[in-house]
Amino acid sequence: MAQLIKLRDYISRYETNIYQYPSQFVKLKSDHWNKMKKRFEQGWGEEPIEESIRKEEDVQKGIKKFFKKKPREEEEKNREAPVSGDGFPSTQEELKQYYLDGLIPFQLKWATTTLREKSFLDPSYKQNSDLKYFLQRFPDTFLLMFEPVGQMKSAELEIDHLLIGPSGIEIISLLSHQNGEAIHATSEKSWYIEKEGVQSKVLSPMHSLRRTETFVKSVLNKYQLDFPYRKIVLSKDMSFVSGQVPYRTDWIGKDGYSSWLHEKRSVRAPLKHDQLKVAEALMKHCRTIAVKRPEWDMDESFTEG
Repeated sequence: MAQLIKLRDYISRYETNIYQYPSQFVKLKSDHWNKMKKRFEQGWGEEPIEESIRKEEDVQKGIKKFFKKKPREEEEKNREAPVSGDGFPSTQEELKQYYLDGLIPFQLKWATTTLREKSFLDPSYKQNSDLKYFLQRFPDTFLLMFEPVGQMKSAELEIDHLLIGPSGIEIISLLSHQNGEAIHATSEKSWYIEKEGVQSKVLSPMHSLRRTETFVKSVLNKYQLDFPYRKIVLSKDMSFVSGQVPYRTDWIGKDGYSSWLHEKRSVRAPLKHDQLKVAEALMKHCRTIAVKRPEWDMDESFTEG
């Protein structure tokens, strides 16, 4: 599960210590998965009462609350994987999806709060399918900046998604169209989406990708960071049928999507120090809007280590 280190212009605890939270998230995630899997294998009965488990529950108190059963109406609306009649998964595959879905509120919490400050989350992000796609399809060692707002000198600019892996940055623009089968990359400013001979004109994603590239290069140069990057136009449901692919760019259509995703999911490299330095530098140059948290809301010391 990719880690959401920056969402829009919200404050993130990764901003406070990029060298602590990625590894802490991986440990919390692994520990809780092992515990949930054990409960599943025991038939969702009473939890074991051994001292070691009770100690783990104390540590995991904060993360566990995100896995409480939702109210029935919300559960029916939001559930994507089928579960058994009592609201719990009945197969290993259902369990995995149930677990991943339960982690998203926890990710959003980390991406909008620190111990002393918080940002106000747009509720639409809780159901954002693109955000869910990035979080659930990539390994823990990928760090995601979703719809960040970059700052260059006195200017602010909305930039594309940044997926920071152990060996490089991918600047990603997602391209989808409800009536599209083929993509014609005809010019710098506009492309055409075609289905059954009917074409629709859309803004070329290359413009925003180049703007984001300028931002990324500026930050890397400022801190003398040598870290590779590529620009990606990603379309899971359409094929590229014309156009010349620019330098340091990949156009991934439905024909190459599966192999591209498989390559990312197969990455076994751990988090790298250079990767964390790059993430820290990029976040320093993104806008953040937050307010102080009231004292009664400062109850998450477990996440601060």
